[in-house]
Amino acid sequence: MPKLAKPANVENDPFRSAKWDELTAGRDFSQADAPTLALLVSWYQVIDQCMDDIGANGGVQVAYQNDAGDIKALPQLSTMKQASAEIRAINKQLGICDEPAREQGGSKKASVLSLVISDRQRKAARAQG
Repeated sequence: MPKLAKPANVENDPFRSAKWDELTAGRDFSQADAPTLALLVSWYQVIDQCMDDIGANGGVQVAYQNDAGDIKALPQLSTMKQASAEIRAINKQLGICDEPAREQGGSKKASVLSLVISDRQRKAARAQG
């Protein structure tokens, strides 16, 4: 299968180009998927820009005070929420699994109760020994 050609707007942008390479590595996409992949890398860039904006000036800022004295959430937060939803939807459309890899051996999710019980058992064992 021939290598998937990057659109010019992806090729000419270092962030988008690197994200394209990351997403397409080891996957087989058709050239018809290129516009959808270009959209996907654009949403990743939106999130990256929002995180830069939120972390500007050396700290994390999630709210601001407007001229009327009201405290408002930064608009970047809702933009990131939308971008995250778009990324999940496009990943699903392209068949990209965005779930973390599970450990072999069929690990089960721990319930809160089982975590509390095991924590109490550890503490009791430490107190006895």
